[in-house]
This record gives sequence, C-alpha cells and structure tokens, in this order.
Amino acid sequence: MSAEFEKLTPSKLAKAAIVPQVLDNQWVPNTLLDTMIKEGKSLKDTQKERSKHVIKEWRRALVYGEQVIVNRAFMFNNEVVVDDYDDSESREQLKTLLNTKVIVPYLVFEDSPDQRPTFDTKDSLWNAWTDIVHDTHMSCVKLDWGDQNDDFKRLSGIYHNYVQTLNTEQRAEHLAGYLKIPKGEFPEFRKRLKDVASYAFNLADTRLITRNDLYKEFVVTDGTNIAEGYYSKKPYAAKIKQIVDLKYNVNLPDAMGRYSLTPEGSPPRAALGDLEETIQANIISPENVKDILQALRGLAFDQITRGMYLKSLGDLNLADVIKTRETEEWEMYRKAMLDLLANPLQFPHLSAVFYAKFEKLNTAITRIRAEREQAKWDPWIKLLISIGAKAIEIAINPADPSQKILTTLGTGILSTGITPFLMRFTVGASTFIDADLDVSLDFMRGNVQSGREVWNDMLGQLRNTPGFKELVDEIKTDNDTNLSQPENLGVNYYGY
Repeated sequence: MSAEFEKLTPSKLAKAAIVPQVLDNQWVPNTLLDTMIKEGKSLKDTQKERSKHVIKEWRRALVYGEQVIVNRAFMFNNEVVVDDYDDSESREQLKTLLNTKVIVPYLVFEDSPDQRPTFDTKDSLWNAWTDIVHDTHMSCVKLDWGDQNDDFKRLSGIYHNYVQTLNTEQRAEHLAGYLKIPKGEFPEFRKRLKDVASYAFNLADTRLITRNDLYKEFVVTDGTNIAEGYYSKKPYAAKIKQIVDLKYNVNLPDAMGRYSLTPEGSPPRAALGDLEETIQANIISPENVKDILQALRGLAFDQITRGMYLKSLGDLNLADVIKTRETEEWEMYRKAMLDLLANPLQFPHLSAVFYAKFEKLNTAITRIRAEREQAKWDPWIKLLISIGAKAIEIAINPADPSQKILTTLGTGILSTGITPFLMRFTVGASTFIDADLDVSLDFMRGNVQSGREVWNDMLGQLRNTPGFKELVDEIKTDNDTNLSQPENLGVNYYGY
C-alpha cells in the first residue's frame, strides 16, 4: 500500500520551524563527552545518561517549536523517538503530531516516508513506523522533489569550505572564545585546527570531506567503529567534535531558511563565526544602534511570579505536549515569538511581551503535569549583542531589576568596515538546579557599518550606565538552548 502524504518545500514550512540537533545519533552534551573520553566509554556505555538529555531536548523542541523538522531516519532508529510510540496510546499521540504538522519528516534520498532505507534497520522498528505512515496523512519536506543532487553538492561544498577555513587566525580566535580555550593554549589549539584544514584541503583533490572523515582522523579512537562513539584522547578531539557536529547540523536548517535548535550543553550557532562570510542586505544604521543603546538603558521586565514549576521538560509525555499546544497560553507564546521575529527593532516592548507569555506558558505546562516533581524557577533575562567575533552579554534579574550584569565575550580585533551584528534574547534559569524551562531566540541580525566603532561606543556607554556590574576576565560561553537564525538570509529573515 502506497503512503498518502503532503509534499512540502521549505517555503511551505512554518515561519519559526526548527531542526533539533539533539536527535543526531552522535550528539553528546559537553559534560558527558569529557567523561566518555577520560574513561574510554562509548555511546552504548553511556546510553542511559545520554537519553535523559536527549528526551529533555526533544520535549523542548516539541513544546517550544512552532514546527519540528525531523530527519525521517530518526523516526525509526533514534531510541528516544521510537520510545514515544512503543504502545498503542502513545502511538495515537504521535499520529496526532504528524497529522497536525507539528512533526514534519525530512526525506533525504527517499521519495516517500515508507520507502525502505538502504542502511540496515530492525524489521520490528521499520514495521512499527510503516504502520504509522499508512494510518496518517502526514506532511514531508524535501529541498527539491525532483533532483536534490545539486542541493546535496551545495551543502557538502559549504561544509568542506568551512572546514578549510579553520586554519585562519580569525576563525581560530572566534572558536577559542566560545569553546573556552585558555589563552596560553591558543597557539596549540590553532595548530590543531590547521591540521584539520590541511586534511580537508588535501582531500579536495579527490572529493569533498565528510563528517565521518573528520571523526576517523581527529575524533574517534583508531581502529574503532565510528558509529560506536569511542571518542579519543587525540589533541582537542572533544573541541573538534563540537565544531564539526555543529556545522554538520546547521547545514540543513540554513538551506531551508529556518532555525537550528542547538541543545543545552553544546556550543550555540554563533560559535561557528561564519556570519561575516554571508552577503546580507540588512544594514543596521547608526540611528538604529543609538535606538538599541537607548532601549538597553531603559529595558524593564515585570517581576516574575515566584513559584514552583515543572522541574524538567523530560517529565512530559506526548499527551502533555499535545495538551500544552492546545492551550491559549501556547498560542499567545507563539504569537509573541513571531511578533518579535517580524519586528526586531521593537524589542524593548516585544521582548517583555514574549517573556510574559513564556512565563504563562510554563505555568500552564506545570499545571498540566501538576503531579510531577517540581522545582523553583528563578529565571534571568539575557541579551547577547554579537558584533563580529566579540559579544556583550547583559543579564537582568526580573525579580530584582537592580541586578544587572555586563560581560564581554570573544577575542580578536574588530573590522573598521562592515561587520556582522546579531542580538539574542534568552529567558533562562539562574542555576542548573532550577527548572529547565529555558528558551532563546536570535531576533535581530544584519551588518553595522563600522564594527569597531559600534563596539567601542556600545560598550563604553553601557559601562557608564548606572546599575550595571561588569564581570571581567571571565572566560565563558553562551550555552543556552538556542533557536539560531539561519545564516543565508536577507532582509526579512525567512527568504520569502
């Protein structure tokens, strides 16, 4: 029986559709990755602990994402996703999410969701998936429903070209800032990145490089199966893995003009430092910069309602996800998110609205799972202003607006010419023991006409604004869950 389904192209996806990185079968949070390397453990050895992180981020995508794009292969070979339909009740809930286009499978080489893959898969898992396919009218997306070969070549070329640029000092400095490389180790780190770039350059005579090539040479233990995930003690293996994984996972959402959802415990999209390579028509004028500065000085949020919230999104099941998305609070949250994306220069007002709607949504989620374990939610508001390879992070405590912290991130010399500019808005718990109800959104991006001048002006004026406490000489990165803006867009963010 042939499957009945709707064929979508990227332009038909929801405006704030996301592609979650966490379903990548090689994804590992930073803290667990360090343990695996130190103790010589594989993905199988750490499956139970890793699954806790994956289920939490998978739920985060389903609850906070307007629409979730999932590689079709993950629907029957990712254990966390498969567990979501291992009984008749949860199977019906997954069908609902597919029928309502909350989940949209992405087809790579296949032309139908029930076309058997070329790689080995268990008959039981495949049969369970095809039963769902034939009992729903899902929607699936491809870059091109005709011939995708040119699209694949372009994506492979983008990946290869990025790897070859890892030998530049600017790229190395940018990555070092986000990956917390101590200053004294920078020459050694850059030398290793040069090795990676040279490897890609030499391979280019034969073919374009793949992630597996990089894993085999720089990440996994020699002689082991890449899929098993025995990550090695080779120089900077963990850092190289994070770099090549991030670029690998943002390629598809970039091509679709949508968002990558990078998980907590992984570097954010901005860590790649490839904004400066994108030709953008969106110029942020000096007047806009002045407006932004003025808005930052007077930025205010209503005090939060101190109370108990759901401790972890991982406590939700698919029925909870559906109930949450049917609430008025979720629809208001969605509207606030789209308003902020569509009107980025109105962020002083719209970010406050988004924050309020997000808090109400989390209250609704907690109400839906009232019987589950709860924890105090003590969120802070963060605004990250990225100018080239440097960034200013402003953190504000809504419960006590007098608590304002200013931190600078990144290294290197900024250009005196046109420089990439990005602003990110985050609502996140202040400590890891709070509830994990966090969200982050890149809502403004473009170019400023003089990066160095804008940086000096913004930083100088913020330092002179009463109420800010500056944290200095602190090497840190923004590991907040990140709805990252695609890097190939023009004026209107979505490519329409």
